[in-house]
Amino acid sequence: MNEVLPTIRQTFHLLFITMHGPESDPTVRVLLVEATGAQAVYEGFGSWSECERWVIQISGSAVPGDQLAAVRKRLGEKRSATIREVLASLDDLDSIGLHRANS
Repeated sequence: MNEVLPTIRQTFHLLFITMHGPESDPTVRVLLVEATGAQAVYEGFGSWSECERWVIQISGSAVPGDQLAAVRKRLGEKRSATIREVLASLDDLDSIGLHRANS
């Protein structure tokens, strides 16, 4: 009988940096830094609305809406923002198009 291996989820810290664009939906650079182990760094670029969808997709409902609203507010003020302790698998990161920034 074939057994399905469990998906390994790692803890990441997310850093959002406003790059340019309108305050309502700026272009954002998002960095996901592994919190333990090898400290892999993944990155992506997109509008805030895309980044928000990525966070929801990889974390499910683990990140509350008020925390996402606080991140959005900081980005609108041209300030960076962070979300701590998001669990995601490497397959999750791959599926949304993030790539490894360090080797």
